[in-house]
Amino acid sequence: MMSWLRIVLAILGASFVADSFADPLVLGLPEAIEAALTNNVGYSVQRLTAAQAEAGQRAARGARWPSVDFTASATEYGYPTFVHGIRQPGVFPPLDDTINDLGLAFQLPLYAGGKLMNAIAIADLERNIAVERTRERAQELVFNVSAVYFKVQHLEALARSYRARIESLQSQQRRIALLRDVGRAAKLDQLRVSNLVSKAQYDLLQIENRGREARTALFQLMGGEQPPRNAVLVRYATTDGHLTDLDALREQASTRPDLRIAASQVESAAAREKQARAERLPSVSLVGGYRERSGDAWQFYDDWSVGLQARLPLFDGGVRRARIDQAVLAHRQAEKLVTGARQEAGKQIEDAWHARAEADARLRVSATSFAEATEVLAIEQLKLEQGVGVVTDVLSAETGVLASQADRLQAEFDRIVALFGMMRATGELEPSRVAELLVAKPKDLEESEAP
Repeated sequence: MMSWLRIVLAILGASFVADSFADPLVLGLPEAIEAALTNNVGYSVQRLTAAQAEAGQRAARGARWPSVDFTASATEYGYPTFVHGIRQPGVFPPLDDTINDLGLAFQLPLYAGGKLMNAIAIADLERNIAVERTRERAQELVFNVSAVYFKVQHLEALARSYRARIESLQSQQRRIALLRDVGRAAKLDQLRVSNLVSKAQYDLLQIENRGREARTALFQLMGGEQPPRNAVLVRYATTDGHLTDLDALREQASTRPDLRIAASQVESAAAREKQARAERLPSVSLVGGYRERSGDAWQFYDDWSVGLQARLPLFDGGVRRARIDQAVLAHRQAEKLVTGARQEAGKQIEDAWHARAEADARLRVSATSFAEATEVLAIEQLKLEQGVGVVTDVLSAETGVLASQADRLQAEFDRIVALFGMMRATGELEPSRVAELLVAKPKDLEESEAP
């Protein structure tokens, strides 16, 4: 009875596994980007950095508020000391060599030469810089995920082309073997086809390895491990969005995170220079306290105090002067860096624009070459079937088709990457913008495009 039960359970288990593998995991690009922005380690670290900057901003603002501290001490003196101050003329307070003190200390900064305000300004700018670095990291992550996602599809399409090439070569191999049996084909043709089959199989192996590496990289960017079975990636067509001329793209560069970071760094350097100069100015604080004091008899007496505390730096060996010089040089450096950032942004935008134009031209040329190579192959196959062609011409035509197909796939991939690169160059590569550029291909269209 138990053996039959085990057989039934095994059959049901096998059926469940088969059904689970029959339903493939489908992964779209927006879902991959969302997973990367949620789980990617580098991006998570940058978000924590932004949170730290926000905490520093709160700390800088809190420095302007009064501070109240609880104090407690027990002090052993070498000679008897007053337990509390004189409260009535002619009446001396008790003396003791052990003094216990409990109380509250109060301090409110009234004037600090601008140090507190500059500290707040610096904290605000540091938070802005951290937020822009987070946005910059997010755009880099979106670009990398998108590029690797389409690279996987590019390599899979290329692998399908090579599999079709191998099937065609193997068909030619069988055909030549039959022709040799009747003396209508030379051994050299058979050796040539065998060599092409071996080379195509080796090339396919390399492409499949690159595809597996690309899939691993994709899931690493997503912050997880690759599932035990390959996910089916949704195929997309891309639109051009709101592509304009080059001058308009340059004007849009003001939204780039690196330019905003450079501008904030200049403002932060200026605030640090002011803060360094403020170190030479006096500071005034309102101080006060309330305490209970006792001797070793533990009889406590209350006391309080309030007053102004002023501090004026006089001599420090040139430390403050050196800090001012350091802050001035840092300010000049930040101004130079912002100029360099603007120049680099202009160059990246121009390079991205020309890269997309070049990819468009390559795509048109490769599509024409593929159509021409396909027509040549059809002619050579027809000539061979009619007995007026040779196998070597057919093989050469098939090689031309494969090469033009590979060029066309590479041009399609380069155009997509150039489009995302142009959006990144203008600082607009956000997940929502990526979703606007994607149009899922129908299943019948995907099948018609298969080689």
